[in-house]
Amino acid sequence: MNFRTGTAGFILCLGSLSVIHAQEVLVPAIPNIPNAGSRKSTEVDKIPDTLDLPFFDDFSRKGWLPHPEFWVDEYAYINNSYTVNPITLGVATLDAIYSDGQLNGSTSEPLSFESDFLTSAHINLDFPGRQDIWLSFFYESRGLGDSPEIQDSLLVEFLAPDSSDWETVWSTVGFHSDSLPEKDTFLQVFIPVKEERFLKKGFRFRFKNFASLPNDDDKRGHWSNVDHWHLDYVYLDTARSSNILAVNDVSMISSLGSLLKNYESMPWRHFFPTAYLRELKTTVDISYRNNDTTIRNATRILKITDLNFNFSDSINGGSINVNPRELKTFRFPYNYPFIPYNPDSAIFEVMSYLITEDLDFKWNDTVVRHQKFYNYYSYDDGSAEVGYGLSGGGTASASVAYQFKTYKKDTLRGVKFYFNRTLGDYSQDYFMLAVWNHDPVTDRPGELIRSVSGVKPEYQSELNRFTTYAFDTTIIVSDIFYVGWIKTTENMLNVGWDRGNNNQNKIFYNLGQEWYNTKFEGSLMLRPLMGPELVWPVSAPEIPGQPAISLHVYPNPAGDQFYIELSDNTLPMRNPDPSDWSVNLYNLQGKLVYSSNISDMPHYIGDLPEGLYIVKVNQDGLYRASSKLMIAR
Repeated sequence: MNFRTGTAGFILCLGSLSVIHAQEVLVPAIPNIPNAGSRKSTEVDKIPDTLDLPFFDDFSRKGWLPHPEFWVDEYAYINNSYTVNPITLGVATLDAIYSDGQLNGSTSEPLSFESDFLTSAHINLDFPGRQDIWLSFFYESRGLGDSPEIQDSLLVEFLAPDSSDWETVWSTVGFHSDSLPEKDTFLQVFIPVKEERFLKKGFRFRFKNFASLPNDDDKRGHWSNVDHWHLDYVYLDTARSSNILAVNDVSMISSLGSLLKNYESMPWRHFFPTAYLRELKTTVDISYRNNDTTIRNATRILKITDLNFNFSDSINGGSINVNPRELKTFRFPYNYPFIPYNPDSAIFEVMSYLITEDLDFKWNDTVVRHQKFYNYYSYDDGSAEVGYGLSGGGTASASVAYQFKTYKKDTLRGVKFYFNRTLGDYSQDYFMLAVWNHDPVTDRPGELIRSVSGVKPEYQSELNRFTTYAFDTTIIVSDIFYVGWIKTTENMLNVGWDRGNNNQNKIFYNLGQEWYNTKFEGSLMLRPLMGPELVWPVSAPEIPGQPAISLHVYPNPAGDQFYIELSDNTLPMRNPDPSDWSVNLYNLQGKLVYSSNISDMPHYIGDLPEGLYIVKVNQDGLYRASSKLMIAR
């Protein structure tokens, strides 16, 4: 991603953050993590047993924490959002955050402070005299985060089993501001492990970084997470050398994108019928790489599952030979029936995986995305790589407006904000929550139609760290509208900014005279909430305390009739109370075309046209189970 250089007053704030009289700025950010207080502790409770070689981790397994089988601390942040084109899916990021999500350094420190660790479990290196044991890894500075400066560093240290002193065996430093690296450049490092003091059972190694904060009291609202180092493909084994670069592996390298053309998420009630025709992408794209030195074959599979109805469709994308070190992108064409059975919400699991040879690592061949249709519109993916704001002279009453297009006239109930934590949570100034209509002449924000004063940032620590601000009056919106904020001081508000999705043309700011389009590529982390009430939808409701129910529909395909069988904990339910249970059949447009009591079997459907239907079973009006039914004659 190449950031444009702006005119006077537009400054991209990275590196040393030495911005003077800035107006529109980007600053490093705390990552969006499930629980900032638990992701980084000094050491996990249970230290794994001594590991045998090979030691390999590419950070592709699920979760935000280092895998406890290999690592004994939880300082590193496992993610797939801070880099571009990693070696495999997922990296371990070392940064400047302490155990509770706050910055772990001080601006009073002259240069840099010891920050994160990634420490291996005990490893059996009882191979006296061997000269072919090597540790290798890939590293990248900055990525989509903040570039370490010249006073910052990344180190590798070894610990001999008979010693308590860690020894530095490799290190690198950050960069001067005028020589920033490419954001997607990963470098490989090889370190021999041949000294006799290390070749024993109980050897350990670790990565460590030093970080620094800018010493500028005028920019306290900018002090946030900085100095990112990203690690990938950590590999320790015998029979290696610095000339053996390949690993026998074909792996995914990036997450799945949205199924929607413009939005990451949108309200399910707005999806049909207009957005269904205009917003859906025609393909699901995956990226994968052959990390081997020989040609490898891979078969591509796509599976989409409706998690409310619990049915899925799979697509075989065929097999292909992949050349050594080749990065491939494949576009799955799909025709999935999104059925509007529920007016409130829906969630779909989109999974793609590779079928490769048995010698490949199997935890990095699968990518999963949950496509959410809840009660909000969003352009962002939930990950704030940096923070955005207006700061400095002339910004005390400045405004920021974010453009959205609703596919259905509806009530705007509130706005969800993602705020970046700063050192001491300095960004606590009051602001005004604002809504504007659209001016079709200027194609910019128009009249201010609602504002709420006395609002200030609130920081969350649960899974979704957005803060919800509700409107106390009814606001009806249709077509294009804008949500955002109006400042009350010259300090920066520091709102999350997603670099992975570019919606630059929808973000505007106003210093008092007119609206200007932002000069930065990315997306603000603001989400307008739509509909009758502010609720966070979950999966389809079930009867509290009741076991899960499985539904078997047969014959399938069916002709003029079908039967059903319910199972409770895998055992057939022989005599379900017919007064409690109902069977409902929906077509692909979500229309109820058949309804009956569960005891009315067989269920006659001779008057229905051929095609795919959804069978839904309710108990006392509450959803219990569902399945697909194909009618074919």
